[in-house]
Amino acid sequence: MTALSAPPAAASSSAIRPATLARVDGRASATPTQITPVAILGGGPIGLVCALLLARQGFGSQLVDARSLEALQRDRRLLALSRGTLQVLESLLGPTFVPMAPIERVHVSSCGDWGATHLGAADFGGVALGATVWYADLVAALSRAVVQQARIFVQRPRRALDVRQGIDHVRVALDDGSTLQASLAIDAEGSPPQVRQARHHALLADLDFAQDHHVADAIERFTRDGPLALLPLPGQSSTTSQLDQRSPANTRMSMIWCLPTSLAQTRKDMAQSELLKCIAQALGPRIGAPIAIGERSMFALHTHRLRRICEHRLVHLGNAAQSLHPVAGQGFNLGIRDCVGLVESLIDTRALEGGDMVAALGIYAARRRLDRAVVPSLTSALPRVFSSTAAPVVLARSTVLVALDLVPGLRREFTRLLMFGAPR
Repeated sequence: MTALSAPPAAASSSAIRPATLARVDGRASATPTQITPVAILGGGPIGLVCALLLARQGFGSQLVDARSLEALQRDRRLLALSRGTLQVLESLLGPTFVPMAPIERVHVSSCGDWGATHLGAADFGGVALGATVWYADLVAALSRAVVQQARIFVQRPRRALDVRQGIDHVRVALDDGSTLQASLAIDAEGSPPQVRQARHHALLADLDFAQDHHVADAIERFTRDGPLALLPLPGQSSTTSQLDQRSPANTRMSMIWCLPTSLAQTRKDMAQSELLKCIAQALGPRIGAPIAIGERSMFALHTHRLRRICEHRLVHLGNAAQSLHPVAGQGFNLGIRDCVGLVESLIDTRALEGGDMVAALGIYAARRRLDRAVVPSLTSALPRVFSSTAAPVVLARSTVLVALDLVPGLRREFTRLLMFGAPR
């Protein structure tokens, strides 16, 4: 379990939506057709993980992405990985696949309210609840693993223009005039294009703290304006240029403060001393005041959830299926569980060995239904509940925080939900 992670990136321009379902008339194609068991549309971490999981089971795939690998590796977002996600990545890449900052404790509190919850590795035999990694580092590690797999063929930059489905296959038209024909197409492109202006943005910046007690901690602080999270940074020595002044004794953390758009812009434009004072008031004396702040940026917060994640032989994974509010850092972790669940369903039903692909995807959708309902509902409700000033709501949320802190069984089950998702 983690606190907030950086919001997901915007969808690439080759996102496939909606799919078209049509019979293939059997006429000869005027363009080259490449035959593959699985076509994966999207070469970010979700698409790469899915390809590696399939290859480990002996199945090949062709992965296409409109972005170059160099462009992906310029993305300096911070990802918060749950323990369950770490286990999946370690099984594919080894135990030290990228520099990371472990999250051993998560402190959850509400500004101005009594009560707090402390989730910790002590409840799980001392094993860290999760870790933070740089998006670019993770993409690089996954790409290196893919290069070593003869069963995975990658085309970058290559745009998927159209998906057309037949009874027993799916065809993907690419921007070079060629066509992929596969038993299954996986949409891992990311969130669909947004047509409405975002009402909320995340204010992002690195903060320095004079104290060292935040090391290996994640902070989730609910304010009336919106959730504020602090995450430890991996490889902090490589980021020293981001702030003007930094003592070796200081601790650097990444701040993600979800705010109404106008307020986020106002605080982004504040003088440094004024914004530091505002953050210190929101965090309170127990967490401590930051002493310096780095470059600030804003990220639009959009959420969506597809009701139908399987369309005949096309399946939507990760942010293509759902994008969540970043509170609790569950979006990327939910996407990794999508990958694992899909591959398990394909293997269990032998769908890639001549089995019923449509039935297999139906089983996958059923297995993922509870997790995809519970986690998005939780991340959607938390900001609303903690922004309320109604006395009954204030009393209820403080009581829940104290109960989670004092009742070990309840605390462990809640933490386990955030680390591994809802059971199927």
